Amino acid sequence: MDRQVSWGRAVGLSAIMILASYLVFILIPNNLLGYLATRTVPFTRDLLVTLWWMAGFVFCCWLFVRLQRSPER
Repeated sequence: MDRQVSWGRAVGLSAIMILASYLVFILIPNNLLGYLATRTVPFTRDLLVTLWWMAGFVFCCWLFVRLQRSPER
């Protein structure tokens, strides 16, 4: 099954994935670490950030699969 995807659509989808990855894996964990550093003990802070990373990874995997679907479906 050969599907043709235009360059514009491919660039747009990749930009969405890069933006989502930046937010989920860099910006939000950085702010979370900064906020929790003075409000919790290190074990709790690390646990919360790890849980965020796991949830973010699942979200990014789901988003990647959704973006790969053809527009006809």
